[in-house]
Amino acid sequence: MRTITQRIPNLLLGVSQQPDLRKFPGQVVSADNVFPDYALGLLKRPGGKYVSKLADADTGGRWFSIIRDSNEKYVGQYADNIFRIWSLIDGSVRKVDMGTPGTKGVPSGCNYTNFQTDVTAYNTARDDTTAKLATLKTKQKEFSVTQIGQTATVVSLFTTTTAYPVGKINDALTTGVMQTSAGTVTFKKNGAVVTGSAFAKGRERTDEQPLLAAEGFRIFELKETIAATHTPSQLTAAQTALTTAKTNYDNAVTAEATALTNYTNEVTACTISTIPSTEYLNGATDSDLEFLTINDFTFVLNKAKTVAMTSSTTSALPNEAFISINVVSYNASYKVKINGTTITHNTPSKVDDTNPVQNDSNSIATAIRNAIDSLSGFSATVVGPGIYVSGTSAFTIEASGGGQEDAITVFQDKIINASRLPAQSKNGYVVAVINSTDLTVDDLYVKFETTNNANFGPGTWVETTGPGIKFELDATTLPHQIVRQSDGSFKYEPVIYNDRLVGDDETNPIPSFVGKKISNLFFYRNRLGFLAGDSVVMSKAGDFFNFFATSAIQAVADDPIDISASSTRPAVLKYARSSSVGLVLFGERDQFLLSTDGDVLSPTTAKINTLSSFECDAEVEAESLGTTITFIAKTPLFTRVYELGDISTDRAPAMGETTAIVPEFIPSTADSMATSSTQSMISIGTVGSNKLFQYRFLTQDDKRVSSWYTWTLTGNLLDQFFDQSTFYAVVTSDNQVFLKSYDLTQSNESGFLTLPSGEKTDVCLDNWVVNPAASYSSSTNKTTITLPYSHLTGKTLAAIDTNDGVVYYPTVSGAAFTIPGDIRGDDIIVGYIYTMDVELPKFFRNESTQGSASSDFTNDLIIHRIKVSTGLSGPIKYRVDIDGIDTFDKTIDVAQPYSYNLNNVNLSADAIHDVPLYQRNTNLQINIIGDTPFPVSLLAMNWEGRVGNRFYARA
Repeated sequence: MRTITQRIPNLLLGVSQQPDLRKFPGQVVSADNVFPDYALGLLKRPGGKYVSKLADADTGGRWFSIIRDSNEKYVGQYADNIFRIWSLIDGSVRKVDMGTPGTKGVPSGCNYTNFQTDVTAYNTARDDTTAKLATLKTKQKEFSVTQIGQTATVVSLFTTTTAYPVGKINDALTTGVMQTSAGTVTFKKNGAVVTGSAFAKGRERTDEQPLLAAEGFRIFELKETIAATHTPSQLTAAQTALTTAKTNYDNAVTAEATALTNYTNEVTACTISTIPSTEYLNGATDSDLEFLTINDFTFVLNKAKTVAMTSSTTSALPNEAFISINVVSYNASYKVKINGTTITHNTPSKVDDTNPVQNDSNSIATAIRNAIDSLSGFSATVVGPGIYVSGTSAFTIEASGGGQEDAITVFQDKIINASRLPAQSKNGYVVAVINSTDLTVDDLYVKFETTNNANFGPGTWVETTGPGIKFELDATTLPHQIVRQSDGSFKYEPVIYNDRLVGDDETNPIPSFVGKKISNLFFYRNRLGFLAGDSVVMSKAGDFFNFFATSAIQAVADDPIDISASSTRPAVLKYARSSSVGLVLFGERDQFLLSTDGDVLSPTTAKINTLSSFECDAEVEAESLGTTITFIAKTPLFTRVYELGDISTDRAPAMGETTAIVPEFIPSTADSMATSSTQSMISIGTVGSNKLFQYRFLTQDDKRVSSWYTWTLTGNLLDQFFDQSTFYAVVTSDNQVFLKSYDLTQSNESGFLTLPSGEKTDVCLDNWVVNPAASYSSSTNKTTITLPYSHLTGKTLAAIDTNDGVVYYPTVSGAAFTIPGDIRGDDIIVGYIYTMDVELPKFFRNESTQGSASSDFTNDLIIHRIKVSTGLSGPIKYRVDIDGIDTFDKTIDVAQPYSYNLNNVNLSADAIHDVPLYQRNTNLQINIIGDTPFPVSLLAMNWEGRVGNRFYARA
């Protein structure tokens, strides 16, 4: 047998559900509350900063986020038939106007003006409380400094140096007391000799300085007495200022509570008990709702609502006709036949200068008009070289005669050639232009519009809609919008969709989503798009609410796009995500690509091709990871995650299953997914559960390092989303709803804890707050700290005094707890403990080459110890479970005997932990646990042991 050591370079490969003997070095059995950072190692996950307790939030409902920019970002909820919205920055509330009181189900007693007044008052009261608390903390610190400065203090100082001149051993002591054998005493501070009653000998340190002792010196610490820094009058003034600040804060708390009551009363008064059946959100469940934010507009989709047209139709054509005198001839008969009655006008045979008779289009039209007027039920008006005829009932009309063909013509509701349309007519006259007698798709309707809106006269013919057709989309069945108002509030309202203005059901058909349920909203190429069944319908470019063509005869590039996907199986489209080459459309069993071969996406260039055929979940939408798109599919018990990449119009995409090594990791109940391209992360969870399943990866030179792991939240998930490098979670616990943020940058420049080396870091606590309200009782000599929320049942609260690094684990009653002594002047961080837990696989002698791992599982391996390299970390616990032996813990503290730095945080910038084991590899289970408020960083690990080949040589 021989002794060997094997290095595990990192623990960044995450969870693998392969057998231990097939795991790569760096893969683990489980990893909870960790965060893989490819520069800093496997870290304890960042703590959840308490942003706010969301006022009057429901513990259920449908949640959504509105992220417009860094200053305008919100989180919203739909519950109790109303919308609630809070600021993502500080949790302040926003009013949402649901409609005019007394309509749409809004109670008549709701007063949105008063609502906005109380919202403003409550937000102002919150800000005032925050400001008063900051002032109180400042006065508490000033009082503490003043109180300490009332008496003289004694400090012990001692420093030495090895950089002293040759032959000047005395200069080795820079701060301290030196006593010669004759009894002469010299006091030194920072290399200079000092005198006076403020200095005295302290603890002897001669044994620690052998060179000076060899010269006959005795060495002591320097005790310096520092005089009082503040006077009693200053203490009195500080006490008065503190009392005033405390009174102001208490008054602000009371005012905030009153303002909150007023706000909740307004919410109650405006809560909709029943949504009328005619309203868009009637009957909508949480899963039916979907949201899409474009600039200042957040669109609300009810996937259960069937889209319809209103019952309104365009006007039927009146009983009318128009006669045109096209050619004036002499010795001609102009005939008009109405309902079988023929009217004839004969023009003069020749020009007679001695007896001139007017013979022009006006004279002909006037004569015919007079004859028509004499008929019962008809009236006529001369309009330029023509006659407008109207009847009280339907009639037939013909025209003939004149000196040549088409000298006189007539039309009613149709005309064969647009060139025959008169230049003057009745305002509003509608006629269909029949371009081809055997086709109807090239027909168009035109309407005459006179100059200056006169009843008759010259004007132009413009396209219009056909008669008696539906032209208006029913806005109550289409997505609505939530719009931010100028006063910071929001308004929920229907969208005004454009009507059909030209054509008919053939030349400008209604959108194909009418009569269907819209399954998804998307925004692509400056168009608002809907998915409905197998149809993809996109608005006119730049005109988001216009789904009708501009012209019935001329297709333009910015016209709406209405196209369908087809497959051998029903192509029911569920959601869409954009890529660099087109729009990826996801059905339950197929994926399609909407693209164009040119630079412009238009109705004539858009096409849909089948991209791939993978099952995907219909409820959890696909998300973008920057250059790839991730989506999930479910088996009866588990959820699998896929990634679609290298999307192209001319070849199959690259498809990978990211859960291939963890096929039984994510339960099939998962219904929430968020992604971050900035952090290369996927986060999957189940609403109502406290567990998140996360995936993080790093890609360099076409090679990817990835990691699956879990987070256990302090509370149950309601919503999750990313904003750049910040992860947000809305959770509920003990009937409270919290908004929490997690900074994923792992920056330590502004951390709250400072190491002796000067490095900074943040705490690892959930719901953490800095400097909550504190008050001191001199009778009990205790400081009472009050949380901004009620204590969470079953959770362990920790309070860290950043001045000296002391951690308290107090007993909480309601929202308050006490700490011995007066620590009002110290900076305190309060939050809940969460535990980092990494279960290591069983160790085998392993060889990894070219993407494969080979473990020798037949040899005889005794593990002597493991050595773990750590980065910036606090205490770490190693839990060892050996078959047949009780589990035991070995905690390695930062503070080692005889080396603890007084008043410093229990953290170390780096260390190597040695954990003795001496057990057979297959008998061991080791967990690395971080259950303190301090960070943990695992860099690498070695195991050492003795291996035997059981008398067989390895071939």
